[in-house]
Amino acid sequence: MKTLILFLAFASSLPGQVFAPAIIIDNEGEGNSIWVEAANEKTIRYRDEPKNLNRVDVAVRKVAITFLTPPEYAEALADFENRNYEKAQSAFAAVREKFKFTKDIPGNFHTLAGFYELECARKQSNYKELDTLFGKFVPNALLLETHKTQLEVYPFYKAVVGEDWSRLDILCNEWADRKVPGRIRAQIEYCHGLALEGLGQLENSLIAFNKAMVADYSASEVLTRKAVLACLKVYEKHPMWPSPASYMALQTKIPIPAEPFSWQKPQRSSAYGIQP
Repeated sequence: MKTLILFLAFASSLPGQVFAPAIIIDNEGEGNSIWVEAANEKTIRYRDEPKNLNRVDVAVRKVAITFLTPPEYAEALADFENRNYEKAQSAFAAVREKFKFTKDIPGNFHTLAGFYELECARKQSNYKELDTLFGKFVPNALLLETHKTQLEVYPFYKAVVGEDWSRLDILCNEWADRKVPGRIRAQIEYCHGLALEGLGQLENSLIAFNKAMVADYSASEVLTRKAVLACLKVYEKHPMWPSPASYMALQTKIPIPAEPFSWQKPQRSSAYGIQP
């Protein structure tokens, strides 16, 4: 482990030349640490040591490559997990640009950082920026199915930006019976709530917003908060329901007993009389 940490630290500190540290496994199952300096869909060029001037070109189909997590990516992910999305987005953009030369190799950090850059924009509700970034994003190297499923949901936000509520309603209904992770279901229900509100179906929009709150047991804190605020907005609109403000005003007019109700443990009868 100490060797691996030193390897990553040294990779990030080399002047001029940018390398992507990785583990390469050949057809015989032998694994070695390498320094990738160039790659395309067919060939990877690497060095055994960063200061070694000898390069090796190997066919992608003949080896398996696992990229090691760059320190700057780990820092960006930590900011993301701490909900510091603005800072994380800038950091992910820098990682994406730095490791662009690995974009054709599955599991590279150029593509993965680009994905989380999209997620940062979504988390901040910057849906126009999300649509712009998504239009430039090439997802071919993503490995996780949950990431690929998330990409399919991004067009929902384009409909939100354009206030194309009919289109958004259709998209959400198409996903109604699809089994997806809770965090993605929460997004779908939130978008459906917006669509139904925009179409004037206020009662149904409340149902959708409530589903968004509980789809992943409120783990999506930002989205849960937005769904709660959306519900309050719908209550304000509905002609037959008191607004939250008027409801609270009504509550202040209800008399409160001077002494709280007391509670006594009930008694039960038996063949020998009353027992506690």
